[in-house]
Amino acid sequence: DFPLAAKLTRWGIDAHMGVLFGLANQLVLAVVALGLLVMTVWGYLLWWRRRPSRDPAQPGLITLWRQLSPLPRLLVPATALLLGLCLPVLGGSLLLFLVVDALLGLRGPALRTEAGSA
Repeated sequence: DFPLAAKLTRWGIDAHMGVLFGLANQLVLAVVALGLLVMTVWGYLLWWRRRPSRDPAQPGLITLWRQLSPLPRLLVPATALLLGLCLPVLGGSLLLFLVVDALLGLRGPALRTEAGSA
């Protein structure tokens, strides 16, 4: 005889852990996890194919960032920081992505020259 909120919380935890409906629940969770993994990798691949070029005629990300008004320049990092604190795995992966992207950006022209000559 628990209140509805307590029952819903318990059912949510059981469903999330895969014990609510047994094997069927576990299979659904595995399919959802695999789908998320595939969509994440696919998203990075699509971004990599359409990433901004290093053409001097096209403005880079830093140039576009500097053209933003002050409010978005404050809200974007604040939102990312808040999400990173509330969801540490998301924050960590976002930070890792930014670091890798920055490192690749430093090596970008050399990588493009090698790819173009091959």
